[in-house]
Amino acid sequence: MAPKPAPSLTGPSRPLGAPDIPQFYLPGDTPGNGAYAPRVYGAARIQFGDRKRGLEETRRVAFLAAISPTLRTLDWDAARPSDVLPEQLLKDAPATANYLPLPGAAMQVITFTRWAKAFDRWVARTQRVELTTKQDPPETVTVGPKRGGVSIELVAIVWEPVQAPA
Repeated sequence: MAPKPAPSLTGPSRPLGAPDIPQFYLPGDTPGNGAYAPRVYGAARIQFGDRKRGLEETRRVAFLAAISPTLRTLDWDAARPSDVLPEQLLKDAPATANYLPLPGAAMQVITFTRWAKAFDRWVARTQRVELTTKQDPPETVTVGPKRGGVSIELVAIVWEPVQAPA
């Protein structure tokens, strides 16, 4: 009798989340034997300003955070930067794809809202601009966002092309 093959963690259709939670796709091709993995995507516009030092700058940032299958928390400190801005995200599913499971916490609006608020606080706490002063000797000064200078553009579930687990 032949041994049973190991069950696959991927499925042929995207797991449906709550309709109030936006879902998009990251651009890119799935590798052969690939799948789409769920991530939480956060994008923000940040205004930095310091009159004394002549700084007036706006930045757009985006990050991807892994979703733990067992925890209801999301670790934005472990998020990785993304070059994909909200207007570059894809709305339509690829013609054929396999999907890794979407953890239950990511399907709950209350939990997702908490993750979005945590992203807002995390961006305000972690994003900085470094300046070199013109004084002698020059110093490096770190400037955070202006008060009220963080505008969240989008927090959503995104499906990222990955190599499927064996």
